[in-house]
Amino acid sequence: MRPLWLTLVLLALASAPAAPFFSERLEAAEGAPEAALRIGAAADLRYALPEAIAAFPKAGKDVRIEATYASSGKLYAEALQGADWDLILAADREYPERLILAGAARGPVFVYAHGSVVLWAKRESPIWKAGDALAALRSSALRRLALANPRVAPYGRAAEEGLRRARLLPALASKLVFGENVVQAFQFAQQGAADACLISRSLALAPPAQKEGRFAELPAEAFSVLEQGGVILQRCRHPEWAEAFRDFLVGPEGQKLFRSHGL
Repeated sequence: MRPLWLTLVLLALASAPAAPFFSERLEAAEGAPEAALRIGAAADLRYALPEAIAAFPKAGKDVRIEATYASSGKLYAEALQGADWDLILAADREYPERLILAGAARGPVFVYAHGSVVLWAKRESPIWKAGDALAALRSSALRRLALANPRVAPYGRAAEEGLRRARLLPALASKLVFGENVVQAFQFAQQGAADACLISRSLALAPPAQKEGRFAELPAEAFSVLEQGGVILQRCRHPEWAEAFRDFLVGPEGQKLFRSHGL
């Protein structure tokens, strides 16, 4: 017999997007060159990156930009297998650095954002009656807590390590349910398969999360800030566009945009 938590995860997976990857694109204007810049992006960028793409001066005019979102570990594995991407935007520095060491990417790693883990739950959730975020995590009303899979998702790893540093992991270990990435972890809490989730601040600030729930900051001494790094892949077909987009992301306009998304 399956344990209850596994059954709940499987039910949530049935109602969530089936694949760990999801994509979108901004098409070039009619008559513009057909050059395409393909990006493999960490799932926490699901709402921030489309705005960055739209704000990039050349997007939709001189170049078509396509983004595929997944956990950083999935992006890393697919890049090693020859995925058709020019640029990787991960949720940490480790995966881009490993791609360079493997000869799959050209250095150096560039840091484009700084992310943090927060606690999110439905607005009416009884866990909020306990007080701050740590008190909510100790609440008896918290029966299931969702986070991204620590084996492939930096935000999941940071969440698990934070719980360990806060000395909450032993009490919560049996309550944890894991999504493929932070978006799926959020969906578990959003759809009722979990009572709360530990996700990126960028997702907690996104319209669906703001509409249905609220989030609480976690103590920085336990939950580390994630340096989110990017790297241009060796097989990049349009290095001039990849470099231009990189420079835009780390420049004043890109940084202002990411900060507005909690990054």
